[in-house]
Amino acid sequence: MNFKIVSLARPGALLAINLLFLMVWGFAGFSKLASGMPGWFGDKFGKTFLGSFPGVNASFWILAIAELLGFALAATALVQGEFMGRRPLAWLTTMLVWSLFVFLQLSFGLWLTADYNGTAQQFMYFGVTLVALQFVLGAGGGGRGSEERMR
Repeated sequence: MNFKIVSLARPGALLAINLLFLMVWGFAGFSKLASGMPGWFGDKFGKTFLGSFPGVNASFWILAIAELLGFALAATALVQGEFMGRRPLAWLTTMLVWSLFVFLQLSFGLWLTADYNGTAQQFMYFGVTLVALQFVLGAGGGGRGSEERMR
């Protein structure tokens, strides 16, 4: 019985990571699609250089697309069943790396507006994503062989 629980631990943790990011990027991206750019977004970011380049409207939709891409990567990993350990963790790994860049983008915007509490929260999300990425890459051989499993 202990063997069965232990053997389910890694797939269960991978599934939980996959579902968490599926929810994070799904809710964030699809709510932006459904609601469009909120009024406060222009007020908050229009005074920064994002108001000039690439523009507040473009910045909002770039962020929405980045979040939706994160959702698509997480959905692909889930549909491929990567969490079950029968396939390389290529989509899940790619989604986690992509998530780092989305959190970086979010953190940058908050830093530009001097929202340091929000920036600190994004830093935590970034750090926890790194931990999840290490978990995904670490087990099943980890180290130098992990790149081989992604091919």
